[in-house]
Amino acid sequence: MALLQKAAATAALAVVAATTVSIAPAVAAAPMQTTGTRQAATACGWRTDWLGHAYYNHCGTGNVVIFVDRLNIGGINDYEQCVTPGDHYLGEWPDFQGAWYAGKTC
Repeated sequence: MALLQKAAATAALAVVAATTVSIAPAVAAAPMQTTGTRQAATACGWRTDWLGHAYYNHCGTGNVVIFVDRLNIGGINDYEQCVTPGDHYLGEWPDFQGAWYAGKTC
């Protein structure tokens, strides 16, 4: 009886080993999959986030001048600013009401 149990255990082990060997190379050889989706890029131009931070994202190439619209309370004035390509923090909304391309380079 012990010999029969040993033979059954050996046969079961052989089945498991054969299954593992036949599956493992297929899994290892499978190419790494990507989802094909990318995180959405930040929109170009002026925006605020949910915390009230105001930004201007210059999506073009080269430096440009933007016009920054301030709330104009207490002597704070609007101004122009030279920005490089990329995202730029301006300040807190509602003090910063907007910003847009001023039509010139710097």
